[in-house]
Amino acid sequence: MFIDTFIGKVKLALASSTCVSCQQKRPDHLQFCGRCHEKLGLRQPKAILSSPSCAIHAATNFNPNIKRILYGHKFYNRVEHIPVLSGLLTQYWESLPPSSGFKVVHPENVLVIPIPPHHGELSRIELFASQMARHFGYDYRPDLLSWMREIKPQHRIHDKQTRLQNISQSLYLKSGVISGYEKVIVVDDITTTGATFMEAARAFRSEAASPEETGNKLVCLAVTRVPLGAQIRAAEIE
Repeated sequence: MFIDTFIGKVKLALASSTCVSCQQKRPDHLQFCGRCHEKLGLRQPKAILSSPSCAIHAATNFNPNIKRILYGHKFYNRVEHIPVLSGLLTQYWESLPPSSGFKVVHPENVLVIPIPPHHGELSRIELFASQMARHFGYDYRPDLLSWMREIKPQHRIHDKQTRLQNISQSLYLKSGVISGYEKVIVVDDITTTGATFMEAARAFRSEAASPEETGNKLVCLAVTRVPLGAQIRAAEIE
């Protein structure tokens, strides 16, 4: 009952003409008013990292306001932040140019998959990734990616190569599903070195006919990019 009521409120916020962050009036084609757009550090629609396997995007530049919203949701279950996180992904995605290829793909041919929670943890990403998918009419499957083994928390590792080694060969993609889609979006809350997304891309390559197919189909999207060494502890959230 709570989840249904909450989802209804999120849909209402996204469909209204008010900013999903401050509830002030906003332009019809945006999720945020101009003040919150600047305050939240929304980025220009350009990949922060590209490889033959995938393009990695971050909706915002890391800043104190994103820290408060994202880590408040991540560590303290502040559900009131979910519409803001969903709105950040939605507005960034809507700003992508036609050359991205998504504007000409029918929504039913686009799949959204969140990075899964670790064993025993609740999925914080699923709550806002699912709202983004609903907004665009994309298919949403939170069950396709799973962890094959437990890893050390990435935010405690401050060396890029060690992070890559820590997460290597850890994600598994359920077979026989993604072939029916033209585009696949993998969503996470934070990216730092891109290690988690690159591991997701490796799992996708095992199901793709070729590396080129993975690169043409897969896009990774995080709420924000946190610089290496600037990971925040839960205790720092006010």
